[in-house]
Amino acid sequence: MILYSPMVPELIWEGVEEYRPVFKEFKLGRITLVVEPLTFTQARVIRLISTDPADYLYSPYQPGKIVEFIPPKD
Repeated sequence: MILYSPMVPELIWEGVEEYRPVFKEFKLGRITLVVEPLTFTQARVIRLISTDPADYLYSPYQPGKIVEFIPPKD
């Protein structure tokens, strides 16, 4: 990747080492979703794992979408 910018690289990449996203994985029937929790009941879909190609066309579970869920009790 080449990045052309008038800013110094130290300002562009500042804080990138500290960013550690937290991903959770849960199953919805035969679909497994990898999500990044946003609030207690909302999460952003990061990855969809399924063996059925039709599941990847189902728009509510496409990466980047916000899903509502009830977290499991531990």
